[in-house]
Amino acid sequence: MRLAIRVDASPTIGAGHAMRCITLAKALRHAFKANNIELEVTAVSTQGANMLEAAFKSADISITYVPQIESNVGHINAGVWVVDHYKLDAKFESELVDDGAIVVVIDDLANRKHNCHLLIDVNLSENSEQRYTSLVPKDCSQLIGPKYALLREEFYQVRQKNIIRKPKHVLFCFGGSDPTNTTFTALQALAKVKELSLTADVVIGAGNTYKQAVIEQARLIDGVTIHINSDNMAELMCKASLMISAGGSMHWERCACDLPGVIIAIADNQREATEYLASLGGCDYLGHVGSVSSDDIATSLRNHFSTTAKDIDAQTDLNKIVPLGGGAPLISKEIISLIDNRDNVRGLSIEKH
Repeated sequence: MRLAIRVDASPTIGAGHAMRCITLAKALRHAFKANNIELEVTAVSTQGANMLEAAFKSADISITYVPQIESNVGHINAGVWVVDHYKLDAKFESELVDDGAIVVVIDDLANRKHNCHLLIDVNLSENSEQRYTSLVPKDCSQLIGPKYALLREEFYQVRQKNIIRKPKHVLFCFGGSDPTNTTFTALQALAKVKELSLTADVVIGAGNTYKQAVIEQARLIDGVTIHINSDNMAELMCKASLMISAGGSMHWERCACDLPGVIIAIADNQREATEYLASLGGCDYLGHVGSVSSDDIATSLRNHFSTTAKDIDAQTDLNKIVPLGGGAPLISKEIISLIDNRDNVRGLSIEKH
C-alpha cells in the first residue's frame, strides 16, 4: 500500500510540517508491518520547497515534485493521503476523497474548510474541541490536543534515561529555518548577561539563511555550543534548565522533557496556543517576535536565574501535558481503524487479528 504526504518545507515555511509528517510515516510503516503489509511512502512537495529532501530520503521516503501548491496529484496512486499544508483546503482534499483515498489532515489554524476522514490538531486552546465543528464533515474523526503531538520516539525514550540537568544551562532554538533570525537576537541577549555565567546550546538547521552570522555571534560568547541539524534534541532539552524558543511543535517536545520555557512567537499561528499554555503555567510568553528585543530576552534570563523568581515561576510537571502512549503510534491505530472499517481503500482491506 502507498501513503502519500502533501507537505512543503522551505526557509519561509519552515521544517516543522515536514518533520512531523516523517514521524507519522515512520510510525505508520511500523504499524502496517505488524499487519504484514509493506507501506511505501511518497512525499509530494512544490517545486523549490525541498529543504528537507535529505531527511525524506534518509527515512526511505521517495519524493515527487509538483509545479504549484494547488497542482493536481491524481497521478499518484495512494490509498492514504496526509495533507499538512496551510494553503490547501477542502477543494484539494475533495479530489482525493472522490478518488477513493482516506484523507488525514494536520492543521492548527482552523481557518478553512476540510474534506477529510481524520483531522489532527495537537494544539491547546480554550475551545479546542469546537474549533473545527463547522469546518469538517460530520463523520470526520478529530484528534485534538498535545496527546497526539507527533514527537519523534526519542522524546518518549529520553524519560527512561537519567540525564542530569545543568542548573545554569540554556537551550536556544527557533526552528530549523528561523526566518526571523531570532537566534541571533537571543545570542545578543546572552552576551548582555555575562554576570550570570550561563552556558548554552544553540540549535539551528543547515538551511538557516543566517547560519554564518549566528555562528560568528556564538564565537564571541564563552560556553556556547552550536548544533546544526541536531539529532539529539531530546537529550539537549533534558540537559538544559531553561529553553528560549519559538512556539509550535517545540512546545510539546519541551513539555515532554519537563523543561521550563520562555517563548517568543515567530509566526502569527503560534500566538493562541502559546498564550493559552502560558495561562496554564506551561511557559512564560514574551510576545510576538516583532515586539521582543534582546534587552527583553536578557531581562527574562535575569529574572529566571534569580533565586526568588525561579522559586515563584518554576514550571513543573510539564510532561503530563504530553503523556506516554500518545503521539504517532496512537494516530497510526486510528488510521488503521479507518481503513479496516472501509469496504475498500484502493483495493486494500486490513484483516482484523
